[in-house]
Amino acid sequence: MIASRRPIPGNLGGMTTSSEHTDPSAHGSPIGTNLLPAEAKADVAEIKAENAALAEADREAEAQAEVVTEQARRMAEATEEVLEELRERQ
Repeated sequence: MIASRRPIPGNLGGMTTSSEHTDPSAHGSPIGTNLLPAEAKADVAEIKAENAALAEADREAEAQAEVVTEQARRMAEATEEVLEELRERQ
């Protein structure tokens, strides 16, 4: 894959590398807006845990959907058989 220097729509284009970071107070940014490394690591860990929980919930929902789909198929099949029997009796 070839990396491009063009900004991706919707992404922050002003990201810097760690070698480009300077004293945050020199930028005049409000106190508390810059994440400390420990805070960033905690945020990443929290996001990963949330993503894992969402992935597990997705797998469970998919399994439940498969069960419900199979039940619906069987019910439709049974209904069709009953309808056929009723038609034959008339």
